[in-house]
Amino acid sequence: MKRLAEHKVLVAGDSFEHCRDQVEKFFALTSLVIYDCIETRREFSRCALEPSFATELAAAEERNRIMVASLVGELEKLAGDRLAGLRDLPQGYASKTLHILSHFLDGFIGIDSFFYNLLDDSHWLPAPTRQRIVDQPGQHWLLHLDCYSATPEEAGILRL
Repeated sequence: MKRLAEHKVLVAGDSFEHCRDQVEKFFALTSLVIYDCIETRREFSRCALEPSFATELAAAEERNRIMVASLVGELEKLAGDRLAGLRDLPQGYASKTLHILSHFLDGFIGIDSFFYNLLDDSHWLPAPTRQRIVDQPGQHWLLHLDCYSATPEEAGILRL
């Protein structure tokens, strides 16, 4: 198996196990990203009661912001600084860049999403959710996921 993605997922629940179950159900039901294996890593996950939670949450959200800034920069190079330039955006790398950026902005999780807020279906942390975390820290978790897919060779073996 090859690790394709790493996600930090914000979720609310009574325990790590309860939150893990919610995340597993989300990935089982979504068609946006499909992995052959998802490992929820307790040693890298944090409850909001833990001192490092706020720092790790901010760092995860910042990684998304950096990705968005990078995608916008790429689009500026490809389409210029005018929205009208999008009309002539060629299919391929340029349109895929716009597609990935759109997912960050509309809240759809993708392989490029580092932080995902399952509570709000968002890549960001809105103020009301931030306040809920402050008010109920024992109910909020930032889960670390390592997501894998089979290599072509492994996929062939799995089909036998």
